[in-house]
Amino acid sequence: MMNRTRTAIALLMVSHGLVGCGDQASPSSPSAPSPPSVQQPGGTHSNSIQPNAAGVVPQEGSTHGGAGVRITGADFQPGATVRLDDVAVSAYVLDSATILFFTTAHPAGKVDVVVTNPGGLFARLTEAYEFAPPESFDFNGDWVAHAGSEYETDMRFTIRNNTLVSASCGGSALAFFPPPAVHDGEFSFGGADGMAISGSIVSPVNATGTISVPDVPACRKASWWADKGGFTSADR
Repeated sequence: MMNRTRTAIALLMVSHGLVGCGDQASPSSPSAPSPPSVQQPGGTHSNSIQPNAAGVVPQEGSTHGGAGVRITGADFQPGATVRLDDVAVSAYVLDSATILFFTTAHPAGKVDVVVTNPGGLFARLTEAYEFAPPESFDFNGDWVAHAGSEYETDMRFTIRNNTLVSASCGGSALAFFPPPAVHDGEFSFGGADGMAISGSIVSPVNATGTISVPDVPACRKASWWADKGGFTSADR
């Protein structure tokens, strides 16, 4: 599952142009969404199957977009589409019970999540996802990341008191002077030796960014995706 998830993340981040830009427990989640509604529009194809959307993880993401979200449920068909209210987003059907999609920039507030199978049958999760300013998320903690074109390279970093205090990529420790501070959910550092790293928090449990370490081939001009405290939406 994790390999398929990383492949889907890579594909969706490329399609969105997103490449380049703690504690083990996850932060508290918003209240549970209303039960999903299902509808059958007239004239649907005889092979259409009614999807069953149960919930989304995480339930909150940045107004800047870029958050990866998993929809759980049943009877998702290949080619199923996802809308947030009336806005279509790129989605990847991992299997009949799981869809992964990435958000785009959106004003703050809650939105409906709508899954539509080929043929037209759909399920709606009312106000199941909320957009919030990135500075409202806590960047402090220990992050487990993966870098590279297929997110195959191990990377780690730690933020304390809104400052990047340590990081490693491909098993090599990185040094910062001075350590970069987090502002509005973002940090950035560039050194005289060509080493550079930047990051943006996109949900309470995910961040994305770029890294360049000249002495580590796998970490040269690479994009990365991180999970806070090792949390991934695949864990739930």
